[in-house]
Amino acid sequence: MPTHYSRNSMLSEFEQDLLKELGNIGSGHAATALSTLLGKPVTITVSSAEMEPITYLPERVGGPERHVASVLLELGGDISGMILILFPVDDAETMVASLIGSTFSFQTADELGQSAWEEIGNIMSGAYARALGDWLDTPISIQVPATAVDMAGSIVEFVVTSVQPEEDAALYIDTTFRIDEKVSAGHVLFLPTHGSLERIQQRLIGHG
Repeated sequence: MPTHYSRNSMLSEFEQDLLKELGNIGSGHAATALSTLLGKPVTITVSSAEMEPITYLPERVGGPERHVASVLLELGGDISGMILILFPVDDAETMVASLIGSTFSFQTADELGQSAWEEIGNIMSGAYARALGDWLDTPISIQVPATAVDMAGSIVEFVVTSVQPEEDAALYIDTTFRIDEKVSAGHVLFLPTHGSLERIQQRLIGHG
């Protein structure tokens, strides 16, 4: 059977399916935890999972000048790097409003709303980090996540400078969130460092 690759992707279609499985596991954990936190059903579906150059990220979320709300989680242990979760600002504000029960804007963010977004970010990033550790069958230590609202290009530049990934490659998992019939597009990325990319590639090549 021939191996097929999608445009820009570093993975075959079969390897993308394996990575999508990882995304589904993490999304399942995140949806369950967010449903409990928000007190309402949350559905998260994975639309695609790929490995692509980091430089493609801004275009995937609407362009380098698109304002996004981000969650950054540093990973350590046998697998190191950073998980980066991005949402359009208005979608992130909607999630926060659902949690605090009132309108919310990052431009006039109060302490309650900011704490709510940090808690949402903590749940989401932790869920995907645990899924990655289970998928690779290795323990992963996590730090307290950080949040930021800025242009996508600026956030990517900051992350690349801070993490200094070993290669221009990141795992991308594109998701769709549904809360109160409101549909939001979320982007989950893992930027590996210190040999972690090779570990992931071995997992994909081994197919198990």
